[in-house]
Amino acid sequence: MADYENKSTPEVVGLVKQGDSEAMYEMAWRIDMLPPEEDNPVGRCAWQDYWFEKAANAGHVFARSRLARSLRDRALDAEYRQQAMDLFQRLAEDYDAGRLTDDDHKNHGVLAKLWLGVMLCEGFHTKRDPEKGVGLISSAKSLTNGFRNAGFETLFELGCLYSDGFVQPGEEPSIADVEQAIEYLETAIKRFDKEQGNPKALEIAESLLRIQEDRARAKRTLKSTLGSESTHLPQEEVDERRKQILGLSFESRQRLEADKSALARLRQRLALEGL
Repeated sequence: MADYENKSTPEVVGLVKQGDSEAMYEMAWRIDMLPPEEDNPVGRCAWQDYWFEKAANAGHVFARSRLARSLRDRALDAEYRQQAMDLFQRLAEDYDAGRLTDDDHKNHGVLAKLWLGVMLCEGFHTKRDPEKGVGLISSAKSLTNGFRNAGFETLFELGCLYSDGFVQPGEEPSIADVEQAIEYLETAIKRFDKEQGNPKALEIAESLLRIQEDRARAKRTLKSTLGSESTHLPQEEVDERRKQILGLSFESRQRLEADKSALARLRQRLALEGL
């Protein structure tokens, strides 16, 4: 692979115009090319999504994975969520069919199984299928040695998922799920890289860990005194918890609309520049 990071921007742009997918992926990180009026969180998000999509359409595996994660994080938008599921599904199928030969590409194929499984368990704006979702996550776990070498984001995602539980709406996660959530969250926090990770995600992980530790103690008390750990929550509380877990990357519906507007403006401007 050519050293694209050390190429000048004009060199990378020239390669983009030749259809080079690696150059397109590199452009996603050249945020300094944004005009000053677009250099804000929404503009930067639109810039990266534009180039991830271009590179993904040209066959770039990392771009496909990054684009799917970005779309997935827009939890309030059903269209984005479905697009993310479709991208994850195709990556997982490519892995199963042996079309991903590079080790790093294989890893993204395995992670696609994880993210797709998570989304099927969440069922937020998409059909919920916890049985299939847990099956995909179990498959991914077996392929990555239980995620022992996974980074913060993967472990954090698993901690969130187990915190919510593989259960029907209104039913609390089991002690086993809660303890698994604690294990993943503790490991995630230990592996957090303050230079690369999202500080907001770390804050949520630490808060969620304290909640799960309190929940585990309460469940053990319930089981010892009542012989049962089951608790049923109002549907509104379940929905609110899911929204909090899912809505990590944006603030509101207005932000979503701003994202779409910024992306439309960016597409128009770059089309005029032949990009």
